[in-house]
Amino acid sequence: MPTNWNPFGEFARMREEMRNLFPHNSLMPLLGDAINRSPNPSVDIHETEKEVVVSAEIPGIDPNEINVTVDENQITISGETKRSTERAEEGYRMMERRVGRFSRTIPLPVEVKPDEAWAEYNHGVLEIRMNKAESGRIRSRRLQIKDKH
Repeated sequence: MPTNWNPFGEFARMREEMRNLFPHNSLMPLLGDAINRSPNPSVDIHETEKEVVVSAEIPGIDPNEINVTVDENQITISGETKRSTERAEEGYRMMERRVGRFSRTIPLPVEVKPDEAWAEYNHGVLEIRMNKAESGRIRSRRLQIKDKH
Protein backbone atom coordinates (compact mmCIF):
# COMPACT_ATOMS: atom_id res chain seq x y z
CA MET A 1 0.00 0.00 0.00
CA PRO A 2 1.45 3.43 -0.92
CA THR A 3 2.33 5.65 2.01
CA ASN A 4 0.15 8.48 0.68
CA TRP A 5 -2.96 6.31 0.22
CA ASN A 6 -6.10 8.17 1.21
CA PRO A 7 -9.22 6.04 1.84
CA PHE A 8 -11.47 9.10 1.51
CA GLY A 9 -9.97 9.75 -1.91
CA GLU A 10 -10.90 6.20 -2.87
CA PHE A 11 -14.49 6.78 -1.77
CA ALA A 12 -14.58 10.00 -3.79
CA ARG A 13 -13.19 8.17 -6.82
CA MET A 14 -15.86 5.43 -6.48
CA ARG A 15 -18.62 8.04 -6.08
CA GLU A 16 -17.45 9.79 -9.25
CA GLU A 17 -17.37 6.48 -11.13
CA MET A 18 -20.95 5.81 -10.00
CA ARG A 19 -21.99 9.26 -11.22
CA ASN A 20 -20.39 8.49 -14.58
CA LEU A 21 -22.14 5.12 -14.77
CA PHE A 22 -25.52 6.55 -13.76
CA PRO A 23 -25.48 10.17 -14.98
CA HIS A 24 -29.25 10.60 -15.00
CA ASN A 25 -29.92 9.65 -11.37
CA SER A 26 -31.06 6.15 -12.30
CA LEU A 27 -30.15 5.15 -8.73
CA MET A 28 -32.84 7.43 -7.32
CA PRO A 29 -35.34 4.64 -6.63
CA LEU A 30 -32.63 2.79 -4.69
CA LEU A 31 -30.97 5.66 -2.86
CA GLY A 32 -33.88 7.95 -2.17
CA ASP A 33 -34.58 11.62 -2.72
CA ALA A 34 -31.49 12.87 -0.84
CA ILE A 35 -29.24 12.55 -3.91
CA ASN A 36 -31.48 14.77 -6.01
CA ARG A 37 -31.36 17.53 -3.39
CA SER A 38 -27.59 17.55 -3.18
CA PRO A 39 -26.20 20.96 -4.18
CA ASN A 40 -22.94 19.43 -5.46
CA PRO A 41 -21.77 21.22 -8.59
CA SER A 42 -21.76 19.65 -12.03
CA VAL A 43 -18.19 19.34 -13.27
CA ASP A 44 -16.40 19.05 -16.61
CA ILE A 45 -12.75 17.97 -16.81
CA HIS A 46 -10.59 18.33 -19.88
CA GLU A 47 -6.91 18.15 -20.67
CA THR A 48 -4.67 20.15 -22.89
CA GLU A 49 -1.10 19.23 -23.65
CA LYS A 50 0.13 21.01 -20.51
CA GLU A 51 -2.91 21.45 -18.26
CA VAL A 52 -5.87 19.79 -16.60
CA VAL A 53 -8.88 22.10 -16.52
CA VAL A 54 -11.83 21.58 -14.18
CA SER A 55 -14.99 23.65 -14.75
CA ALA A 56 -17.71 23.55 -12.09
CA GLU A 57 -21.16 25.13 -12.25
CA ILE A 58 -21.73 26.96 -8.96
CA PRO A 59 -24.20 29.76 -9.70
CA GLY A 60 -25.37 32.31 -7.18
CA ILE A 61 -22.48 32.08 -4.73
CA ASP A 62 -19.88 34.59 -3.63
CA PRO A 63 -16.55 33.25 -4.94
CA ASN A 64 -15.00 34.11 -1.56
CA GLU A 65 -17.29 31.42 -0.07
CA ILE A 66 -15.83 28.65 -2.28
CA ASN A 67 -12.96 26.53 -1.00
CA VAL A 68 -10.72 24.74 -3.47
CA THR A 69 -8.01 22.31 -2.42
CA VAL A 70 -5.70 20.70 -4.96
CA ASP A 71 -3.20 17.93 -4.45
CA GLU A 72 -1.27 15.93 -7.04
CA ASN A 73 -4.10 13.46 -7.66
CA GLN A 74 -7.39 15.14 -6.82
CA ILE A 75 -9.26 18.39 -6.32
CA THR A 76 -11.88 19.20 -3.69
CA ILE A 77 -14.42 21.98 -4.17
CA SER A 78 -16.59 22.93 -1.19
CA GLY A 79 -18.75 25.75 0.05
CA GLU A 80 -22.34 26.63 0.83
CA THR A 81 -25.13 28.03 -1.30
CA LYS A 82 -27.63 30.07 0.67
CA ARG A 83 -31.11 31.42 0.11
CA SER A 84 -31.53 35.15 0.28
CA THR A 85 -32.43 36.32 3.79
CA GLU A 86 -34.87 38.81 2.22
CA ARG A 87 -36.96 36.05 0.67
CA ALA A 88 -40.20 35.04 2.36
CA GLU A 89 -41.37 31.45 1.86
CA GLU A 90 -44.95 32.49 1.07
CA GLY A 91 -46.05 32.94 -2.52
CA TYR A 92 -43.68 30.40 -4.00
CA ARG A 93 -45.20 27.74 -6.25
CA MET A 94 -41.93 25.91 -6.88
CA MET A 95 -38.55 25.86 -5.15
CA GLU A 96 -35.97 23.87 -7.11
CA ARG A 97 -32.80 25.87 -6.55
CA ARG A 98 -30.45 23.85 -4.43
CA VAL A 99 -29.12 25.24 -1.19
CA GLY A 100 -26.84 23.91 1.49
CA ARG A 101 -23.27 22.80 2.02
CA PHE A 102 -21.52 20.99 -0.76
CA SER A 103 -18.23 19.22 -1.06
CA ARG A 104 -17.06 17.40 -4.13
CA THR A 105 -13.75 15.58 -4.52
CA ILE A 106 -12.75 14.79 -8.08
CA PRO A 107 -9.93 12.39 -8.96
CA LEU A 108 -7.69 13.89 -11.62
CA PRO A 109 -6.76 11.97 -14.79
CA VAL A 110 -3.03 12.73 -14.38
CA GLU A 111 -0.78 14.14 -11.67
CA VAL A 112 -0.66 17.92 -11.46
CA LYS A 113 1.48 20.58 -9.78
CA PRO A 114 -0.74 21.92 -6.96
CA ASP A 115 1.52 24.90 -6.27
CA GLU A 116 0.97 26.18 -9.82
CA ALA A 117 -2.85 25.83 -9.86
CA TRP A 118 -5.14 28.84 -10.13
CA ALA A 119 -8.89 29.44 -10.19
CA GLU A 120 -11.27 31.96 -11.72
CA TYR A 121 -15.02 32.45 -11.19
CA ASN A 122 -17.03 33.93 -14.05
CA HIS A 123 -20.82 33.97 -14.57
CA GLY A 124 -21.45 31.09 -12.15
CA VAL A 125 -18.69 28.84 -13.47
CA LEU A 126 -15.58 28.11 -11.43
CA GLU A 127 -12.62 27.20 -13.63
CA ILE A 128 -9.51 25.65 -12.08
CA ARG A 129 -6.37 25.24 -14.19
CA MET A 130 -3.56 22.96 -13.08
CA ASN A 131 -0.26 22.36 -14.83
CA LYS A 132 0.52 18.70 -15.40
CA ALA A 133 3.40 17.20 -13.47
CA GLU A 134 6.46 16.25 -15.49
CA SER A 135 5.99 12.98 -17.29
CA GLY A 136 8.39 10.28 -16.31
CA ARG A 137 8.58 11.46 -12.72
CA ILE A 138 9.41 8.48 -10.54
CA ARG A 139 6.84 7.97 -7.80
CA SER A 140 8.03 4.53 -6.72
CA ARG A 141 10.85 2.16 -7.41
CA ARG A 142 11.39 -1.56 -7.18
CA LEU A 143 13.88 -2.62 -4.56
CA GLN A 144 16.46 -5.32 -5.06
CA ILE A 145 16.25 -8.00 -2.39
CA LYS A 146 19.61 -9.19 -1.24
CA ASP A 147 20.03 -12.83 -0.40
CA LYS A 148 22.10 -13.13 2.79
CA HIS A 149 23.08 -16.76 2.12
